[in-house]
Amino acid sequence: MTTYRTLNRYANSDLSEFRNLIFGHTAKPSGAALQFGQLFHAWVLEGITPTDVTPARFRQLQQMREAVLHNAFARTVLETALTEHVHLWDDAQTGLLCKSQTDIWVPESRLLVDLKTTSAQTYGEFLQHCEQYSYDRQAAYYLDGAPDATRFILLGVQKKAPFTVFYFEASACRGCVEGGRKKYQRLLDDIQRNGFTPSSWQLEPAPTS
Repeated sequence: MTTYRTLNRYANSDLSEFRNLIFGHTAKPSGAALQFGQLFHAWVLEGITPTDVTPARFRQLQQMREAVLHNAFARTVLETALTEHVHLWDDAQTGLLCKSQTDIWVPESRLLVDLKTTSAQTYGEFLQHCEQYSYDRQAAYYLDGAPDATRFILLGVQKKAPFTVFYFEASACRGCVEGGRKKYQRLLDDIQRNGFTPSSWQLEPAPTS
């Protein structure tokens, strides 16, 4: 079965995998960390209550979700948003097939919002994480993949008390999207020249004799 992750198009996360391969970075988020993020997104964006988690983990997720729903901006956009919306496009420069799955897409406002869980203790630290994890590249990639969108906002939700929700509008930060676009375009150019098959792609089974 083909899902978004296995669809044979390049996602921003695939560009990260390729970059890590080039520079010899092998560290990946743990399975537990990935599952935590998936549970949080599913609850906030799709209303799927977590199951098979410890009471402590459930309370943590619940407090994070409540922090989002008590945030006036987040609450407003969620009322009219399309969530987990898939965008497909062909990169104009390389012709490579690309994809994104946006957390929150509000067509009327031409607005994309991405929800992040964060260990940052201050807003300044969250901004450092934005640079560390190349969120500028994600902003550019998502905006270019959704040509009707003009704004990209990151909401970072603390994983520990006081569960602050950090707001950063990448599209309003001078040079942020432009710099991110250069980053992703260099990676796509390298992929076009050298070839790269992401580990998540749905590959055709080998023929049997």
